[in-house]
Amino acid sequence: MKPHRSSSLGAGFACLLTLALATSTATAEENPVLQLREMVEPGMNLSFVTRAELPLHVSRRAGRVLETLKAEQEVTVLAIDRFGLQVRGRGKHGPVTGWVGQRKAFAGEKERLEAIQAFYERQIEVERLVSAKGPAIGMSLHELRRIFGKPSTHHRNEKEGEVSHVVVWSIVEKMDLGENLGLGSSDSEILKMEVEIGRVEIEMVKGIAKSISMNIEDGAEQIPTIKPPVATPFGPDPGENALAGTAKKE
Repeated sequence: MKPHRSSSLGAGFACLLTLALATSTATAEENPVLQLREMVEPGMNLSFVTRAELPLHVSRRAGRVLETLKAEQEVTVLAIDRFGLQVRGRGKHGPVTGWVGQRKAFAGEKERLEAIQAFYERQIEVERLVSAKGPAIGMSLHELRRIFGKPSTHHRNEKEGEVSHVVVWSIVEKMDLGENLGLGSSDSEILKMEVEIGRVEIEMVKGIAKSISMNIEDGAEQIPTIKPPVATPFGPDPGENALAGTAKKE
C-alpha cells in the first residue's frame, strides 16, 4: 500500500497548474495589446503599404489564416503587441481585419522594426503613467492632456534663443459657502465657488515636456523621465488621397 502517492501526484499537478497559470499571466502582462486610436498623437500616421503578400491571422497568436493581403495595398494599424500588428485592409470580398507579424510585414527593414519596438515600449510606459495620473519629462502635450485634461492657461517664453511654452493646469474643487458660513449645505450654484487646491506647471520645448513643477496633494516627489515620442514608427503617410483598405495609388 502506498497511501501518499495520490496526494503527492495531486500536489504535483496543482503546482504545475499554478506555474502554467502564472506563466500565462506573466506572458499576457509582458505582451499587452495596445489599441492605438485613442492613445497616439493626433495626425500620427497609422498606415503602411504592404511590400509583399501578407498572411492575415484571426488572432495575435497566429494560428488560422483568415486571408492573404495582396502586395502594394495600404493598410491601417489598429492595435499592436510586442510581435504583431492588428491591421485593417482589403480582402477578396471587402474590408477585413486581422493580425500580421511585424517581421513579416517589414521584412528586411531593420530600422523600421526597431522604431516600432521603441514606440511600443515607450507607449507601455506612457499608459502606465497615464493610468497612475503621473506626468513625466519627455511627454507630449497630448499625453499630458490625457492626464490633466485641458490646460487652464499657457504663455510663451524666449531665453537665449530658445522658445518654450509654460502650460498651467489649475486643480480646482467647488466649495459650498453655505457650509463654510454655518448655513448648511446648499443646492444653489450661487453659493458655490471654485477654489484652486493645486497647480501643475510644465515647460514645453518643441512640444515636449522639459521641466515639471507640481503643487498638488499626493504629487510625485520625483518626476520620472521617459524618451521623447517616436514620430513615425510605421513610416511616413503613404498618401493623403489613399484610403486604408484600398490599393495604393500610383
